[in-house]
Amino acid sequence: MNRRRFLAGIVLLSWVVAGVWVPAFAQSAEQDVRKAERDRFAAMLKNDVAALDRLLAPELIYTHGDGRVVDKAAFIADLKTGDFKYVTIDAGEPTVRVFGDAAIVNGTAGMSVVNKGAPAKIRIVYSTTQVRRNGSWQMVSWHATRLAQ
Repeated sequence: MNRRRFLAGIVLLSWVVAGVWVPAFAQSAEQDVRKAERDRFAAMLKNDVAALDRLLAPELIYTHGDGRVVDKAAFIADLKTGDFKYVTIDAGEPTVRVFGDAAIVNGTAGMSVVNKGAPAKIRIVYSTTQVRRNGSWQMVSWHATRLAQ
């Protein structure tokens, strides 16, 4: 019996080292981050300021694809005033890596936006950093780069 447990331990260790085995809590955290990302995109489309207030960290730094850098208050103000409007967001399936109470998300998206009355269709690659606070994930950083059309 001890030999069997020893061999099972070796197999389990090899899975962990090879990155094959992912603990259930890590899978759950990854799914929670993915949900926070979907919820944020949905809130941006609906202009749901209350949801964005929950999903965006107070110290957010948001770097738009055109290089503009804004904080949380400015990002939400642009949506409230209508200076910036998300019409459609077609986000691909992002890569999510969880490191305890922090996560890095990398993805791509196609968007139709209206920026100060001017409609535009853009395609971006993006990175976000999420942190878990009181059991919920909040985005602390967004950085997008526009791709050539």
